[in-house]
Amino acid sequence: MAARSSEVLASSDEQARLIEALLTLASSESGLNGHEPVDLAATVTATLAGLEPEIDRRGIHIDAVTAPAPVDGDPLLTERLVANLLANAVLHNIAGGRVEVRTGMQEGRAVLSVTNSGPVIPAAEVDRLFQAFQRLDRRRANYKDGHGLGLSIVRAIATAHDAAITARPMPDGGLGVSVSFPPPANSTASPPGGDGPVNVLCGAGR
Repeated sequence: MAARSSEVLASSDEQARLIEALLTLASSESGLNGHEPVDLAATVTATLAGLEPEIDRRGIHIDAVTAPAPVDGDPLLTERLVANLLANAVLHNIAGGRVEVRTGMQEGRAVLSVTNSGPVIPAAEVDRLFQAFQRLDRRRANYKDGHGLGLSIVRAIATAHDAAITARPMPDGGLGVSVSFPPPANSTASPPGGDGPVNVLCGAGR
């Protein structure tokens, strides 16, 4: 009976996560309700801290260089974009793999890039990964690592912010994703958190 109750609770939690993901996707596709200053560097640091138990469990090595990257957007949606990109890089990786994260400014635009090791991805399959309910291995019915919504939500949130998103398969396996946000309305304002890049190394080999 206890085992059955645990299964029901696990199923309920899974459904709750799916509903949350669908609501995030719907809200991001409907546009932004408001704009606030957000620093991608601080968001990355906080997200990595939350992922640390899973990073340690999988033996993933994180190489993060976070320079200030101010965005004028929806804080909750921006946080979800960062969280989905980093979680995707950690979960769809190999044991003892790597994740490289960079934030900074390029030509006045805040840029976030996330690159991970992992299985080889055919170039023709990359765009499909950003469509809802899609996974690299179509045969897998077990969605314990997600419902195939993570990258579709990333794309929807980027579109809502008028951000450009690019993705490329890595030659040795894994995926590189870059999101470039338009300059904030007050581009002369200094984002919180200092002026220079911060190196963060965690996971395997710390």
